Amino acid sequence: MIDDDHQRALARLMGGPFVSALKLKLDATTEGAATVRLPYGPTILNAGEADVVIHGGAIAALIDTAACAAVWTMPETRNSATVSMSVNYTAPGIRSDLIADAKVRRKGRRLASVAVEVSDNAGALIADALVTYKIA
Repeated sequence: MIDDDHQRALARLMGGPFVSALKLKLDATTEGAATVRLPYGPTILNAGEADVVIHGGAIAALIDTAACAAVWTMPETRNSATVSMSVNYTAPGIRSDLIADAKVRRKGRRLASVAVEVSDNAGALIADALVTYKIA
């Protein structure tokens, strides 16, 4: 169970201006894991391709936010900063919400490694990533 301090930190993360602009939603958390949803809509689409394909930058922001949320569920972690992020885009996100499942693979005193998978509503893999965070 996530304690009140972690709940407040997660609320601060999800209430930030950029996260709010993307309309990201925190669907679930457990210690070391988080699920974040990116709702499909016109503001996150690429130009062209009949305007239905989700922009890779929006997917990267979803990944970063989900990974951060997963790190913030860990004991003694209230803040972090992205050190690196490697994203593999495996399929286009088309006319669907995207769901990022983030799991902390390893957490040390100063760094955490997080694996993230992004799927569409049908469960198709859209992207996967490895994110490293500096823990503050």
